[in-house]
Amino acid sequence: MKYLFVVLVFLVLSCQNDRNRNRLDQEKMAQILVDIHLDEVNISRMEIISADTNLLLYNQLEKSTFKKHAVDSASFVKSFNSYVREPKDFIELYERVNEIMKDRKKLNESSHR
Repeated sequence: MKYLFVVLVFLVLSCQNDRNRNRLDQEKMAQILVDIHLDEVNISRMEIISADTNLLLYNQLEKSTFKKHAVDSASFVKSFNSYVREPKDFIELYERVNEIMKDRKKLNESSHR
């Protein structure tokens, strides 16, 4: 019985490692998410009435962001889902996103003075 328990624990841990092995590292994910969120803000400021136009524009900007970071959409989605399944990692990821946004805001404010 102990042997079965040890084997099950080993399998669960090895599956989690496989799940996270191919995900994008935190810094790269954070940079991509910052760009995506800034694109969302820019689209919302355009005040385009048509939801279809918003979606088309968003999809184009998202493709552009993935190209900029040399990542395909499937890798991004798999990585994002991997972070979502690990709440601690997800929180750390968005803390980094927040830091990057604050740094960019400071840089933007200082360049406009």
